[in-house]
Amino acid sequence: MTMNTDLTGKCSGGIKLGLPLFIIVALASVVVLQFGFIFLLLAILPTIVVFFTDRTPEKSAFKVVGSCNFAATFPYLAPMIHAGIHLRHYDVSFIIKDMTIWLIIYTAAGAGWCLIFLCRVIANFIVIVVSEYSRSSLESVQEKLVEEWGKKLTQKS
Repeated sequence: MTMNTDLTGKCSGGIKLGLPLFIIVALASVVVLQFGFIFLLLAILPTIVVFFTDRTPEKSAFKVVGSCNFAATFPYLAPMIHAGIHLRHYDVSFIIKDMTIWLIIYTAAGAGWCLIFLCRVIANFIVIVVSEYSRSSLESVQEKLVEEWGKKLTQKS
């Protein structure tokens, strides 16, 4: 019995399994959103790029950046979905022309990257603080034991 440790095979298998689902969702989005599908593709472009550049098996950067990016895109996408479900046309041109909307959407994707890097720094800081606290408390316990039992405790036999 051999164990497969090839991470690239695992990632490419996930891509192969997700491709038919992606095509079905894309076709449904084209039908529902009409020209809003172009807006959706342009809006989630940072998420698409991260999907292909994130080499970790769990794709954590893709999940964080994608969540932030989609959270900023959804408020502009919701009226398009509502109009598409009710078989009405939705004019996307004013959304595509508005640079403030693009700034919000791409800034949210950038905020996802900031979360990734800041959380690493904060977690590293917390680990250092906790380990230093543990070390200092153990040293104080050691000093109390040496005071109580003498220097024989610290000598190797």
